[in-house]
Amino acid sequence: MKKVSGRFIADGAAINVNIGFVPDYVKLIGGLDNTNPVIYEFFKDLSGENGQYGIQIAGSHTGDDGGTEAIITKLAGTNALIKVYEGGKKVKVKIPAPDGNGFANAEVSDFVAGAAQPTARSTTAVGTVVRPSTHNGFVYECTASAGVLGTEPVWPTTPGESVSDGTNTWLCRREDVVFEKAAGFTIGADLSTDGDEWIYVAEQHDKVVNHGDAAAADPI
Repeated sequence: MKKVSGRFIADGAAINVNIGFVPDYVKLIGGLDNTNPVIYEFFKDLSGENGQYGIQIAGSHTGDDGGTEAIITKLAGTNALIKVYEGGKKVKVKIPAPDGNGFANAEVSDFVAGAAQPTARSTTAVGTVVRPSTHNGFVYECTASAGVLGTEPVWPTTPGESVSDGTNTWLCRREDVVFEKAAGFTIGADLSTDGDEWIYVAEQHDKVVNHGDAAAADPI
């Protein structure tokens, strides 16, 4: 069985959570930044026809016995707010994570003057990462973005040193290449908004086991 867990802050509406495999089961805990946390549990539809089934556990009400019970809402498979995806391997580079905890895998492309405005690094997301047009064993992360890519600079080769292309500022990083398998799950835009904080647990089970007829196996 494969099992992973993690915690992250969404940097957009729909969020792809890459865990390296397609899960059979996902538990999501949201609303960590307020007093109304919500729990979602999703289960893979083994027929392959209806996406993901799930339930939402949020709030509470008074039960028949007078006690407090959680409110559970069934999420139909065809309208589920989560899906799984799987694709080929992507070549990325490993750079320090924005929050200072460990590393993040970032997509990288060659520097092309006049290309679209890059994204600057923030406290929650890595910036656009480029390689020089003549590869030199280093990559450069955008830390300040002000417009389309300018003139390709003379790239420094000391990690941590900055350089400007006349418009944007780039920070030198070591080119630590990683091969990342695009597989995991998507938290849909109906469920997640930019800045939401999440905890997740995802599992993939090795095989289906036939434990035999329960009545025949009853030891009593």
